[in-house]
Amino acid sequence: MPSPVFISGVRKNASLDELERIIERTFLESTDQLSWLKPGDLVLLKPAINSPDPYPSTTHPLSISVIAEILRQRGARVVIGDQSGVEHVVHGPNGIMKGSTKTCFEHAHPAHPDFVSFEEGGWDQGFDHFTSERTTSWKQGFSVTNWIQKADHIINLPRVSTHAQAGVTLGFKNWVGILREDSRLEFHANGPFNSFITNAAKDSGIAWQDDGMHAFIEKIVEISLAVKDKLRLTLFTGTQAQTTIGPDHQVLPFLSSYIVTPETGLVFASADPVAAETFAIAYLTELYESQTPFLQKLLQKMLVLANGQIKELGIDRTSDHPFIKHAVALGLGNADIAPIYTDVPEEVRKAIEKRL
Repeated sequence: MPSPVFISGVRKNASLDELERIIERTFLESTDQLSWLKPGDLVLLKPAINSPDPYPSTTHPLSISVIAEILRQRGARVVIGDQSGVEHVVHGPNGIMKGSTKTCFEHAHPAHPDFVSFEEGGWDQGFDHFTSERTTSWKQGFSVTNWIQKADHIINLPRVSTHAQAGVTLGFKNWVGILREDSRLEFHANGPFNSFITNAAKDSGIAWQDDGMHAFIEKIVEISLAVKDKLRLTLFTGTQAQTTIGPDHQVLPFLSSYIVTPETGLVFASADPVAAETFAIAYLTELYESQTPFLQKLLQKMLVLANGQIKELGIDRTSDHPFIKHAVALGLGNADIAPIYTDVPEEVRKAIEKRL
């Protein structure tokens, strides 16, 4: 049976009040009015705070504040947490060597008393080891923040963006932020451009090497197994999207991500993480192919060629995307989706659905 994805259109000139109402409606519809929530439950919100860059390089601030407030009004305890990338935060066995995820968060988002930086929990005290028979790409499993164990429910709040290493950074890639630094460095060792990661983390005190698994994408997807039983929703606020480079707005001084602001943006959500990812890839592909200038596409093609492990958006069918194929094989969800539209123009629907 197809998995529902709730999709709401947002006019380009919509006010913040209007966007707030759209996020609230989409959130409540896609969670069946929070039917799973009981007063006193702890809900972990996982935004994408990879850097101090503003939206769309990181999660839209309204996604976080609106959903947190709704949950609190329903009696939930709310925690918002992440750990930024090694370019901005480095955490090792001897403590935090560089940066603060909370500082990255507050640079582009309003200060929030419920925000936690996962690295501040401590190397041993703040992380739990996870492994299962399905984490076959991780020889020894991986370590994740113990907020996963503490939470009753988890909500994933990614952004819509391409990624210089992984191709896209959507729902599955967002879980990299729950990893302890040694696990983070281990999976990056399987991927392209790892010298940049190695240089950024050189003072971490962690010894790591390529394990020879050649499973960069598979390792990313398998992180979702650690949250599968508690994940209630993946929600995207896609009024803007980075359609080239990523994840940060500026990767090198001369290389910046291209940002698309469509006439009708989308807020979309699903309780099925594979369905959410499938729609997100189709949406991002449509924005890349139809609204990204030729020269920006040319730069992206050159990046894809230098990467060697990813394909340009639109080359494969969405269902054949490596994130989707591995997620389906793991039983994480369903790539066959049932879109439920609200205020989305017919031409926008058709343009995205042809990508599906």
